[in-house]
Amino acid sequence: MGAVYREELSANARKLIEQLLSLPQGWVTAAALAESIGVSRRTVLRELPAVEQWMQAAGAHFVRNPGKGLLLDEAPERRDALRTQLNSGDRKELSRAERRQQLLTRLLSEQEPCKTAVLARALGVSESTLSADLDELETKLHPYRVEMFRRPGVGVWLQGDASSYRRVVSALLRSSMPEKELAEVLCGRMPENEIFSTLLDTKTAEKVWAVLQQFEQEEQLHLPDAGFLALAIHCTLTIQQLRQGGDKGSAPRGLRPAGNHAARLVAALNRAFGLTLPPEEAQYLELYLSAYLGAEDPWGSAQEMELRNLEAALIREMEKALHTDLSGYTSLRDDLYCHLRPMLLRVEQNIRTENPQLDTIRTAYPGLWKATRTACDAVQQQFVLPAISDDEAAYLAMHFGAVLEQNAMFRLRLRVVVACPLGMGSSRFLASRLGNEFPSLQVEGCCSVRELNAADLCRRKIDFIISTVPLELDYPAVCISPSLLEPDRAVLKDAITRYSQNRAEPEPAVQPVQDAPHAGSKLQYYARLTRSMTGLLEHLTIQPVKAPGSRAALIHAAAQLFCPQEADARLVEQQLRRRETLGDTYIKPLYALLLHCRTSAVKDCRLGYLQAQPPVYEPGRIVLGALVLLAPDDGNGVPVEVMQNVSGQLIETPRLMEALRTGQQQEAADLLEQGFDRTFFADCKPPHTK
Repeated sequence: MGAVYREELSANARKLIEQLLSLPQGWVTAAALAESIGVSRRTVLRELPAVEQWMQAAGAHFVRNPGKGLLLDEAPERRDALRTQLNSGDRKELSRAERRQQLLTRLLSEQEPCKTAVLARALGVSESTLSADLDELETKLHPYRVEMFRRPGVGVWLQGDASSYRRVVSALLRSSMPEKELAEVLCGRMPENEIFSTLLDTKTAEKVWAVLQQFEQEEQLHLPDAGFLALAIHCTLTIQQLRQGGDKGSAPRGLRPAGNHAARLVAALNRAFGLTLPPEEAQYLELYLSAYLGAEDPWGSAQEMELRNLEAALIREMEKALHTDLSGYTSLRDDLYCHLRPMLLRVEQNIRTENPQLDTIRTAYPGLWKATRTACDAVQQQFVLPAISDDEAAYLAMHFGAVLEQNAMFRLRLRVVVACPLGMGSSRFLASRLGNEFPSLQVEGCCSVRELNAADLCRRKIDFIISTVPLELDYPAVCISPSLLEPDRAVLKDAITRYSQNRAEPEPAVQPVQDAPHAGSKLQYYARLTRSMTGLLEHLTIQPVKAPGSRAALIHAAAQLFCPQEADARLVEQQLRRRETLGDTYIKPLYALLLHCRTSAVKDCRLGYLQAQPPVYEPGRIVLGALVLLAPDDGNGVPVEVMQNVSGQLIETPRLMEALRTGQQQEAADLLEQGFDRTFFADCKPPHTK
C-alpha cells in the first residue's frame, strides 16, 4: 500500500472521508454528502480531488459517476482499517519536498525510462500530482543542464553529461540530510537511508572520507565542514563514474595547471582506489581547493584583488541600503572575503546549496533581507556575475546581520562557543542572536563540529558549548535549533542557571591568543616594516609607455622599471611571464594588469604604474595601464605583508588608483602612507611635544 499524505488533506476533506466511511455502502450524491457535514455542494466538489487521491493512495475502491454520485465499495472491516489509517499517527508521512526528493532519486538512479503509472503507484499519489511534481523538478534541473524527457507510452528519463549528474546528485544529497544526520556524516558515518544507498556507494564514500582526512592532516589544512562534505561527495561520485566507465564531461573553462595541493590529493585518491583521475579532474580540484584555501600566490593576484573589490562593493551597497556605516566592524571585510571565494565557485560552476535559515531571514529580518537582496543584484550586474540565488544571498545576510547585532558592551558572562555543521555563516548569525538575547552569555568564538577539542576548550575556560546538533564530545554542551525557537530559549535559560552555579565568581573574558606576526623582537619587526614601507614610497614611480601595442610590451617595460641592470631586468621579465601562465593578471574593475612577483632583483618593496598611451585593446577588454609590484625574495614575511596592504589599498581607496592613473605621484604616496599608518601604527601614539 502506498504512503498516505495527511498533510495534503484540508479539514473539510477529512470530514468527507470520515463521513464516507460511516455511511452505509451505496451511492451518495455530492449534495447529500454536503448536507450531512454542513458544507456547500461547491465545497464538496472542490475537495473531491484530494479525497479521491487519498482513497487511491490508501488502496480503497472509490468510484465517481456523474449520473449516480459517489461510491465507496468496501466491506465494513475494510472501512474500519481505512478509518484507522486516516487517524493513525504511526505511519511515516512524507512532505511534498520529501516526495519530490524520492522521485528525483529514482529518476537519477534508473538507467531506463520510468513509467508514470509505476512512479505514481510507488509514491502513492495520483498521476496528476506526479505530473505537478515532475514539472517542478524539471524547472529545478534546468540550471544544472540536466534535461527531463517525458514521452507517452515510453515514460520519464533524465539526460545530461556526467559532471551535470554529479552536481545534481551532490545538491540532492546535501539538501536531503537533516542536521542530525549531517553531523553523523561529518563524523564519517554514512547513513543507511534510501538516498545514500541508491546514489552513493557507502564503502567508496567512507574510503574517500578517510583519504580526505589524511590529506588535511598531511597538508596541515582545514576545510570548513560544508566544503569538506561537498568535496567528499564530489570525489565519491567521480570515482563511481570512473569505475562504471562514465564520460567525465568537459572540464570547466579557464582552469590553470593543477597546483601542489590538488596534485597530491589526486595522487592519494589514485593510490587508494587503483585508478587514474583524468587531468581535468585535477584541474577542477585545484579550482575547488583554491576557493576554500586561497590561492598559492600569497599576495597581489588579480583574482584576490577582484574579490576584495567585490567585497568592498557589497559593503558599500549595504551601507547605502541600510543607511548605516559599516566601517567600524573590522572583522566584516575578512569574513566576507573568505566567504565570497567559495561562493563565487558555487555560482560560476552552478553548484547549488540550500540555506536552512532562508525563511527565517526573510520573515524575522525583512529589512536586512531586502538590503542584502538589493546589494546582491547590484554587484551581480556591476561585476557581470551569474545569478546569485536567494540561498546564497541569505548566507551573506547572516554575515551582515552578525555585525549589526554585535553588543558593544562586554559584561562578565558565561563563556561559550557556538558549533554548527552547516558552515560559519550559520554559527556566526546564531552567535549574534545569542549575544543580543542572552546578556549573561559571551560567545568566545564559532567553529565547526569537527574543530571541537575538549583540551582546547578547557584551556580557554569555556563554560559550555552551544551546538545545533548532538555532540559526542566529553564536554558540557547544550543542543538547540539554529532558528532559536522558544523551546531552545528555555533550554538555554536552564543551562545558564545550571552552569552559573558551578562558578564561584565571574571571570574576565579570555582574549584570543594571537601569535606575534613575525619571529624576532618587536623592534626588529618594526624596523623591517618601516624600511619596507619607506623604500616603497621613495621609489614609487609612474611612467608612460608610448604605443605599447600589446601585453608583452607592458611586461617588458615593467621588468625595466626598477632594474637598470640588464641581467636583473631579464630575470624579472622571466618571472613576470611565468606568473602569466598561472592565471590571468587583468583586473577588470581597475582596467589594469597586475604584474607582480617575488624576486632577488630588488632589495625591498617596489610599486609602480605604467600608463599605456594609447591603451592596449584585447578581446572584450581595455588595458589602460599596468600595476608593477615587486617584493624581495629573501624569505622574510614583512615585505609580503606590506605588499598585501598595498593590494588592499588599491581596491579600498579608489582615489589611490585614480592618482596613479593620472600621474599624481605625490598624492598617491600620501594616500599610501596614510593607509600604512591606519593599518600598522593605529595604536602607536607619538610622544608629547612642547
